[in-house]
Amino acid sequence: MFSRVFLAVFVALPACAEAPPAPDWVPTVLTAQEAEEGFYPLFNGKDLDGWRFRGPNKQAFEAKDGLLVVNGADDGDWLFTEAEYENFVLRFEYRLPRGGANSGVGIRATKEGDPAFTGMEIQVVTPTEEPSWNTAGALYSTVAPAVAADNPVGVWNFVEVTCDGDRIRTLMNGRKLYDILITDYAEPGEGELEWRKPLTGRARSGHIAVQNHGDSLVYRNIRIKPLPGGEGFRPLFNGRNLDGWTPMGDAKWFVRNGTMTFDPSEMTERSGLRTDEAFGDFELRLSFRPEEQANSGVFFRGSGDDPWPRSYEVQIDNHSPDQWTGAIWDQVPASELRAMDGCWSHMRIVARGPMIQVAVNGKVVVDYFSTRHEEHPSGWICLQAHDPGSVVAFRDIEIKELSAE
Repeated sequence: MFSRVFLAVFVALPACAEAPPAPDWVPTVLTAQEAEEGFYPLFNGKDLDGWRFRGPNKQAFEAKDGLLVVNGADDGDWLFTEAEYENFVLRFEYRLPRGGANSGVGIRATKEGDPAFTGMEIQVVTPTEEPSWNTAGALYSTVAPAVAADNPVGVWNFVEVTCDGDRIRTLMNGRKLYDILITDYAEPGEGELEWRKPLTGRARSGHIAVQNHGDSLVYRNIRIKPLPGGEGFRPLFNGRNLDGWTPMGDAKWFVRNGTMTFDPSEMTERSGLRTDEAFGDFELRLSFRPEEQANSGVFFRGSGDDPWPRSYEVQIDNHSPDQWTGAIWDQVPASELRAMDGCWSHMRIVARGPMIQVAVNGKVVVDYFSTRHEEHPSGWICLQAHDPGSVVAFRDIEIKELSAE
């Protein structure tokens, strides 16, 4: 049921000069359906790129043969993703050795304090017959699974965790363990759990983390799909129509099934679709899906009548090594390719004064100090219609305005 269905596009790219290499972050982790939906790997199977240790023992975690290995160590502590997540669907698999083990996966975890209580911990532990607050899949110290769904030691377990605002849902091996609202856990624990902190007092955004509790075990196929929404964010696109946006040029933009794109059939000039509002300092998040060989971009701090303002353009182009997706056109390249044609990808742009940061699928690919800030301190955001052969769909467009620091 949970076997890998490998994406042919990832392992057998077309043999032509313009075909991009498979991104380093794509081993054989995603199913075709997951890639289409917008999942991306958190662990590349080769090394711990994108993760950071906490604790004195740097050998407590390692990548080996496609596995994230937790080496039993008393001083191993936690391993954190570099990126933070608030709303998401997280999927991972784990296998315990003969004799069992104790570990956990932190969600909305903070790097300070104990992630099991500053954030939340999905318990990973030796199977038992009776579910409780500290058995496999439990939201540690708070919510017991409805069933004991974990497999015997030596057999892989598949876990899916959804965090969406106040809602936390966990499935294990296809069975629902719980589906709760953190607002229902606003009181401290009682009796043997009097030390439990209320869920409402915990971080609403944080890292994904893996615990080294002193035992050895392995994880694999750790992947995530960000979900829209979060503290301070508001949607720029309502998913129904183009309210709040103004077309520029003659491309015909439309909305279908919650996505925004354009019909290139009558396009004769360069075009775009810009926000009616202007923004200065902000964090912008969106998902995009380029068709094969597509070239597009996200402009920001734009002004004037030109649909392609030469202030800042974050490229969407998986075929030009000097301008790969995430690059700021004509200013700074992306450090690596993190997106694929035909699949949904996630982009985050943070603009705070002259500091510009771009992340694609959870990895920062541009961290840039701009010399153009005084010329372009604010303006509208624009989605590019580059040419009739470059169709890109957009969805889940949201923004959080930032105060200058």
